[in-house]
Amino acid sequence: MTREEGQIWTQRLVILLLIFVLIYFLYLLHPVWIPVLGMAGRVLLPFLAASVIAYLLHPLIDVLHKWHVPRPLAILSVYILFFGGGIWLVWYYSPVMIQEMQRFVRSIPFYMDQVYEWTTMLHRRVDMLPPGVHDHIEMSFQETQKRAVDSIRGLAGRWKDVLDAAIMMILLPFLVFYFVKDYRAFQKFVKRVTPVRWRDEAHLLAVSIDEALGSYIRGQFIVAGTVGLLSTLALFWMDVPSALILGLFIGLTDIIPYFGPILGAIPAVIAAGTVSVNKAVLTAAVLFIIQQIEGNLLSPYIVGRNVHIHPLMIVFALLLGFEAAGVIGLLLAVPLFVVVHHVIAVFHSHRNRKKNED
Repeated sequence: MTREEGQIWTQRLVILLLIFVLIYFLYLLHPVWIPVLGMAGRVLLPFLAASVIAYLLHPLIDVLHKWHVPRPLAILSVYILFFGGGIWLVWYYSPVMIQEMQRFVRSIPFYMDQVYEWTTMLHRRVDMLPPGVHDHIEMSFQETQKRAVDSIRGLAGRWKDVLDAAIMMILLPFLVFYFVKDYRAFQKFVKRVTPVRWRDEAHLLAVSIDEALGSYIRGQFIVAGTVGLLSTLALFWMDVPSALILGLFIGLTDIIPYFGPILGAIPAVIAAGTVSVNKAVLTAAVLFIIQQIEGNLLSPYIVGRNVHIHPLMIVFALLLGFEAAGVIGLLLAVPLFVVVHHVIAVFHSHRNRKKNED
């Protein structure tokens, strides 16, 4: 090894050591910066939510503008359609939703009795297993029950989160309006503050993120809404209690790949089990068929498979997101992973193309 190579490796080791020292100091100071990050997150969350909604609505505005609709009128039309339609749906269906919620709350004891009955039956079967396996499964049952009880108790102290959500819902329409109205101005501002030598790379980055994120998010919402509608209609057809609430829950959880369909189906199967075991089995079978339709027909054509990410990597991203940020991490893990994967692929292709041109 030459002297210059030795100096380079020494510098790298020093930089690596400084990074580890910095991470250690940040860990020691986490009682200080974690509350600050939490406060910043609560402040920025309405702006982030409004920017996402504006980003999703903007293609509709562009379509209307291409049809020779004046841009201010296109913005106003999309804005009124989105928020006006949402408010009308809430107002029109709120009595049904309230009745469904009341029925669901009244049915919770029956659902808990059904879960207890199934758990007791499972315990009897577990008793026949070898002692080591039996003890391990018993500990898993106890830990799961403890976490469920702690989660339910924790919901009682979430009144501040409910207040924050109410404030955000009030601010959201105003923030979305200004984001949509000044969408072009934000683009020009970002381009103006970006250094000239980085503008080509920044433009390529923005285009690649828009291609990956836009198509994934819009497609995923369409697919989840379709699955929720099909599940609701199927639950109504099978006369499952609280079909509307359960169908909406299935649609919401379907946004989470792989684990979402399982999480969404469990309450519906339990609710059907309060009627009869046969209805629970039928409900599980129908929901499984809907998920097969989603996985083999809806997702490939609506969301697309142009990213080509291995399922193991998606599961890894989901587990990492859940460990980092809980349910929010589950929702954000795959979109972020899709964006990073697509950006790397685009820049790699761009670099190879430039090499071939040179």
